[in-house]
Amino acid sequence: MVMSFRIQFIRVVGGVIAASAVASLAMAQTAGDYFFLKTGQRRDVVITRADARNLYYQTPSGDAPMPWTSIKAEAGSWNLAERRGVKEAMAAVDAGKYAEALAVLKPLADRYMVLPAPWVQDMVVAIVRCHTELKQFVEADAVAKKLGECQPAQLNRVKPFLAIALAGQKKYDEAIAALTEVVKASVGKLVLMPAEARMFGQAYLTLGDCFAGKGDEQKALECYLTTAVLYYQDEQSARVAQAKADELKKKLQPKTAKASDQ
Repeated sequence: MVMSFRIQFIRVVGGVIAASAVASLAMAQTAGDYFFLKTGQRRDVVITRADARNLYYQTPSGDAPMPWTSIKAEAGSWNLAERRGVKEAMAAVDAGKYAEALAVLKPLADRYMVLPAPWVQDMVVAIVRCHTELKQFVEADAVAKKLGECQPAQLNRVKPFLAIALAGQKKYDEAIAALTEVVKASVGKLVLMPAEARMFGQAYLTLGDCFAGKGDEQKALECYLTTAVLYYQDEQSARVAQAKADELKKKLQPKTAKASDQ
């Protein structure tokens, strides 16, 4: 039993996402979705959406709600399988194809944002990134606000992208204050999850831009190198940070040489 949506999207050609005519896309997997009732009964279903009060699943007569109060409140009490097209869309984000990725990811986020499945969390962060890269700052703020309401523990992950908008408005101190809260979590952590490392890399990159905007080139260089050397898991951020660091090094070398001569 597979749920289909008619949406403006997406055919995958040689691993590359391309826009196409309105098509029917099977968004749900036939296996993997389930929840456990408090009675202990397992229901293998296709989860169609969720909100703060109910988990909805597909039935022959349409979506049926299951109140969260009827579902076991413990780890492993439900599962939402990753939807088709998500991997390709996330690859499109990394390739800079932000509009194409949004066409896939936003309809899914509208349905599943309240669910703390790791792939959903990564997807929502990617949506904020896409809007930011496209300079759609109002849309980025709206998605971040909704994420903060339903999954507040994930809010730090989108702050580096929201800070880009602040930096673009030359609100460097506001951006630095927000990012400082993010990078505090890196202090003393010897082992990081990949998502955490990407978050810190993006945060230090934007911090570097803020300090550069304020004219503090040495601090900017330190931040860029922190991303390039320590938190390089986001390859795009690491490349940009390294390029900016190299440019600043060339700029700072004459100043350093002059200071040593004196």
